[in-house]
Amino acid sequence: MRQKGFTIAELITVCAIIAILAAMAVPVARFGIRRQRELELRERLRKITEAIDRYHELRAAPAPNNIKGQPDVGQGAWPKDLDELVKGVELTNGKKIKLLRPRDLVDPMTGKKEWITLSDTNDPDDSDGNGNNVFEVRSKSKALALDGKTHYNEW
Repeated sequence: MRQKGFTIAELITVCAIIAILAAMAVPVARFGIRRQRELELRERLRKITEAIDRYHELRAAPAPNNIKGQPDVGQGAWPKDLDELVKGVELTNGKKIKLLRPRDLVDPMTGKKEWITLSDTNDPDDSDGNGNNVFEVRSKSKALALDGKTHYNEW
């Protein structure tokens, strides 16, 4: 009487083939995930930069479309910090607008709401800003980008 089923050799062969295919798929998946995070980082940097520029335009705009209240001493026309863009600003005509959503402040590379914020008084090549009078934003991640030349904190 003959029994039906797979032999151990057949099972080992199938497992080996699955392992080889998985080993080839993992690096491709990691590359895809990293590429997606890079795209998200570029998009977030664009959104934050546009919000900073919009804030600057509103601060410098003539009444009644400018921001209500005077900036802090030494602040100028730039936001004091990134939270100011999320909280929103009140215009002199009574409208309140938010320039960023809270989720836009999460760095996709670090997963935290931490950014290097450069002010208009910082050196453009400075790697760490003072955080006041925000003019430019960079990621805090020091990892090497997929291009193999730049680091995320240089973007």
